Amino acid sequence: MCNPSLTNYFARPEDITRVPSRPTTATSGCCTYTYRRAGTFRSTGKIRQLRADGVTPNGQNDIPWTGTVVINSDCDKGTVTVSHNIKAVNKTADTTSYPDTVAVSDADLTAMLEKVPPAIERAWNSRRYKLKITDNRCGERLFDVIFVVRMSDSSPHYAINFVNVPGMGTSNDVAGITSGRSYILPPDRGKFNLGDSRSATDDGDECLEPHEFGHMIGLKDEYLDIPHDRGGVKYEFPDKTTETVAVNGELMGSMSNKKAEPIRYCVTIAYAAIALLEANGHAVTDCVIL
Repeated sequence: MCNPSLTNYFARPEDITRVPSRPTTATSGCCTYTYRRAGTFRSTGKIRQLRADGVTPNGQNDIPWTGTVVINSDCDKGTVTVSHNIKAVNKTADTTSYPDTVAVSDADLTAMLEKVPPAIERAWNSRRYKLKITDNRCGERLFDVIFVVRMSDSSPHYAINFVNVPGMGTSNDVAGITSGRSYILPPDRGKFNLGDSRSATDDGDECLEPHEFGHMIGLKDEYLDIPHDRGGVKYEFPDKTTETVAVNGELMGSMSNKKAEPIRYCVTIAYAAIALLEANGHAVTDCVIL
């Protein structure tokens, strides 16, 4: 189980309302530019899930994900802002699809979901990831990575069905469709369970939504899952180094640590940033996650 956070992080207003809306621009001089891409980011093939034996690849790679990435450069430094709008679909009364769910009114659901974006931002901004990127036009620059999440029906990146199943429910099917299991269906759908004690919506351990957010940026599970034959992940970084990770207690593992701290958790963002720069005429020669 993960413990409640003692660290507060809240996105700045400009992160939420201005940066994702900035047009793609670039000016000469000291490499000042803003590049923006919204939509689906394809699988890189650089993350390979292992079978439950922790050794053999099981054929699953990183998943496509949807979001908005904005790169803003101001001379030798800048920011990479990763934004997600999440649309909430109230399925708490849908006992046909989810037999164990307990109804929650739309008003109560809205109030509960106010806790979700801050919980995700606390977990993913606590380490303050940085990307040290070198390219042929601007040389070496350091970019702060900022994750911004909001509940919004306007131009959503993900539509999430919210259910209210106590624990895992009595119909805990392996696929998790009718049970209380939360999941993401790439590239833009999913289901979150309000009744899970790890959910931020009921002042729980608030690691459920941050874990699922990892899937919303393409990451794979690092915990042991025998029914799905999963038991570790192999990562390849932009500099061609690799890391093989066994079953663990990190955020994408069993969630004993509820913060996103390993360098590997920023790898899909690094590849997205490289792709966006190269789409705008930069030849990236190095990218290191710090």
